[in-house]
Amino acid sequence: MTGRAVLRLPATRRRRILVCLGASLLLLLLLPLLAGCDSPSSAAATPQLYVYPGNPLFAASATAKAHGHAAEAAELWAIANTPSGIWAAGQSGEMREVRQVTIAAGKQHEVPVIVAYNLPNRDACGKLSGGTSISDAGYTAWVDQLATAIGARAAIVIVEPDGLPDIIRHCLSQAATTRRYKLLRYAMGKLGALPHTQVYLDAGNPGMFANPGSLAGPLKRAGVLRGRGFSANVSNFQWTGLVVSWSQSLERALGHNLQAVIDTSRNGKGPYTGPAMPQWCNPPGRALGQQPKLNPGPGGVAAYLWIKDPGASDGQCNGGPAAGQYWPQYALNLYQASHIALHSSPRPRGASS
Repeated sequence: MTGRAVLRLPATRRRRILVCLGASLLLLLLLPLLAGCDSPSSAAATPQLYVYPGNPLFAASATAKAHGHAAEAAELWAIANTPSGIWAAGQSGEMREVRQVTIAAGKQHEVPVIVAYNLPNRDACGKLSGGTSISDAGYTAWVDQLATAIGARAAIVIVEPDGLPDIIRHCLSQAATTRRYKLLRYAMGKLGALPHTQVYLDAGNPGMFANPGSLAGPLKRAGVLRGRGFSANVSNFQWTGLVVSWSQSLERALGHNLQAVIDTSRNGKGPYTGPAMPQWCNPPGRALGQQPKLNPGPGGVAAYLWIKDPGASDGQCNGGPAAGQYWPQYALNLYQASHIALHSSPRPRGASS
């Protein structure tokens, strides 16, 4: 026996120490589970896209139901209950609407898709979606108002569908081209500076531009580097697979790790090739495309979105009403020609309780 003294505790005290050690060990093992109870799961933490409860197709669904057309009512409801773009196009009350939408979406941990569409001389090539006669100064003030309406809340913003393609397709004078580049840069800079807004500048589609690499220079000049990337296939019908590969080629040409968001709202049967003109405007026989989804899988693609609301007309062509007006029958035709099952529920997912 050495000369070191051995300390012997009373049996009762030894039992207490063992119990405390066991409880401490159990607490360490349970900490990850307890933390999981206090915080949302990874699935719940992933934001979802916002469904706008004011979509006119909800009202069209209610009307169809009241007239005894239950199947059509369900189909219209399913389309309206799928997240789609909310277009700010110079209409009365739109800034209040944008603010209310972003607030409601934030409360539900959802992200709205907002489309900025109010350039001077917009749709210079198509000539079916002309807006108000806004001046350049009026446009920059409008962009400021839109930025204020969104504020620090989350949103995906698509900047000016066809705004840059109008330039590349030579539908503007040289003077108007110079001014438009300046306005696009302003919009990208102002909206891109918002803390929780993902901003994408429209780049057109493969049907417009067979060589996507040729768009890199114009996109940079228009301010694409001030946002997350570009949008593709907005309001068009090109096959998703083709648009994905086209977008990936454009991303390589641009560099800077930019990404694309792709409009899949009406491309379930690809582009129309029949005799009805113009072929891009309310073409017959088309179908709904893939449902909206963030991070859908292909490299460089941030989202599949329904940027174009399937219920909204392209313009007064092929039997449709004015651009932006709702046309429930065309929406029904898209649904009935598609092979996807849309989510339906007793109330809009974007509606507040």
